[in-house]
Amino acid sequence: MRIDHATATPLYQQIAAEIRRQIVEGQIEVGTRLPPHRELAVQLGVSLMTINKALSGLVNEGVLISRVGYGTTVAVRPAALAVASPLAGAATKAGGPALGFVLRDLNSPFFSSVAKACEAHAHSRGYAMLVLSTGNVAEREDGQLRRLLAAGVEGLVVVSMSRTTYRLSDSLLELRDRGFPFAMVSFTVGQGVPYVGTDLEAAGTLAAQHLVAMGRRRFGYITDRFGSLSGEARSAAYRRAIADHGFRVHDAHVFEYPFEGEWNDFRSGREIGLHIAAQTDRPDALFVFNDLGALGLIDGLTERGVRVPEDIAVVGYDGIAMGAQSPVPLTTVQQPVDRIGQRSVDAVLAQLAGERWDFPDVLPPELVVRVSSGAPPRMRTPEALLQNDPPRPVRSLAEHGVVTSV
Repeated sequence: MRIDHATATPLYQQIAAEIRRQIVEGQIEVGTRLPPHRELAVQLGVSLMTINKALSGLVNEGVLISRVGYGTTVAVRPAALAVASPLAGAATKAGGPALGFVLRDLNSPFFSSVAKACEAHAHSRGYAMLVLSTGNVAEREDGQLRRLLAAGVEGLVVVSMSRTTYRLSDSLLELRDRGFPFAMVSFTVGQGVPYVGTDLEAAGTLAAQHLVAMGRRRFGYITDRFGSLSGEARSAAYRRAIADHGFRVHDAHVFEYPFEGEWNDFRSGREIGLHIAAQTDRPDALFVFNDLGALGLIDGLTERGVRVPEDIAVVGYDGIAMGAQSPVPLTTVQQPVDRIGQRSVDAVLAQLAGERWDFPDVLPPELVVRVSSGAPPRMRTPEALLQNDPPRPVRSLAEHGVVTSV
């Protein structure tokens, strides 16, 4: 593996990115069991904690599956996400115009999808898209913004690190005051914020109405942080819609993620699931801050014998692909990823041309109904046909024509 101990990028992020790259490129096949954590730590000259942290991010993303006594196995082959360096950006700029994308975390299944949608639409408009990650370090956002500006990008699409305040950083405020074209695709509040995203109130309403229609009566909610502006926006609408039907969300059934950071959201959901499973007074319906947390919640509940959806119905938020592939397929309020990507790029280009764009540009979500909410088959949303290339015929080593000897 190509690990650079001298770079500022944390070792666990380098290791996770390298394993992901090898899986994407087919160097590590789906179904392959990785070496034991201690063996990997020795091979790479890092601590066991570093290996655990690197692999846990890929487990949360759904790329790997880890089970006690069995080890860590490659679950899926994820889509590639091109990540360019400022040097590559300068070369691209020399041959044509470019936009920049500042991504919070390469392992984020939702925002990586937004980045890909932006890149595809930018390309259709004649622009390259350079993607840089802040590596989940808030202080790095400023540096990555400056690198992209130095590379000559003409506009930016940004996933901000401000998950607690949900406001523009000082660097982004400076860009706004200078009139530099950019758009936020992570929830951001404040006057004059160029935000493109999903109607969070509509999301909370959709989740509530569906769970009530499923016959649920004891409602709960899981947020990222108590007082979180993003969490409150969707939970307030969720509570109102529940109340409109004569029910209420009990405070005892409202939880916050115990671990910080999106890379820990699956872990947070799982911890809450284990906690709820140990209680006698449980909700029978939960709306969760995002799909990663919802999937972790289901994992924790089912491990302790709580059935989903029979005992507790679960609805997530985002619409990431992992939700459909879960052992209990996840009902979710899906954000319109492609439209967010397209409109954020169009908004940046409109600003670049001196045209007006109405912000915030808020798009309606869509309810995707699967098993986890208890919906009968006739109510479930048909899954889109997979567009992957057809698999090769399954062959044994003997059929492949390779002769081995002991």
